[in-house]
Amino acid sequence: MKTPSPGIMAAGLIGLTGIILVSIGAPSSRKAPAPISETSEPAPPTSVSARGFSLASTSVDLPVDEATYPDGPHANVINANCTSCHSASMALTQPSLSADQWKATVTKMRKVYKAPVAEKDVDAIVAYLIAMPSQKAAPATGKAQDPDPKAAPGVSGGTG
Repeated sequence: MKTPSPGIMAAGLIGLTGIILVSIGAPSSRKAPAPISETSEPAPPTSVSARGFSLASTSVDLPVDEATYPDGPHANVINANCTSCHSASMALTQPSLSADQWKATVTKMRKVYKAPVAEKDVDAIVAYLIAMPSQKAAPATGKAQDPDPKAAPGVSGGTG
């Protein structure tokens, strides 16, 4: 079999492109999709079953928590770093911890959970956390969970 010349191949490609474009039609000839209504009911959960296992999809409405850390020294550092992963309420409701316990918690966030926190910001974050009013109200009585940054997190996810 003889290989077709580049001119014949180009003509064939142009012809095929033309056929495809004609079959698709003009953009104005297509019907626009119906807009999604905010009041429409969500689709019922779907499920997949195989070999005795079933997986079902579901919809979860998460609470909206737009709170930020209150003003104070290093508030900008903690708002820029910590709220990228969790709400301010998460830390503001923790039991009173010592500086070492907070440092272990922040280190765990960096090392175990891979939080995008720069090493230079750790001391500022710890300083803010120990200066929170809820931390000053009582002596440190909480337990820093997984204080060893190499320790795998527990099932509950730990503090923070």
